[in-house]
Amino acid sequence: MGFAYASDLVSGFFAKFILWGILTALAYHIAGGIRHLCMDLGYFEELESGAMSAKVAFIATAILSVLAGVLVW
Repeated sequence: MGFAYASDLVSGFFAKFILWGILTALAYHIAGGIRHLCMDLGYFEELESGAMSAKVAFIATAILSVLAGVLVW
């Protein structure tokens, strides 16, 4: 039960898919957190700018998700 065993566990598709999902959720959480920190500072509080910042957060999450996929696979 050493590194080779752990490497074999993580090398399967299902494990990589789970890891990618966790990294994507983390990216969404970070992007949303940064958005809310900006809102706490008084930016993007109006309806139009709030909707725009939500779209930016989703786009950032999508980009980070693709990068996480490249990293995992």
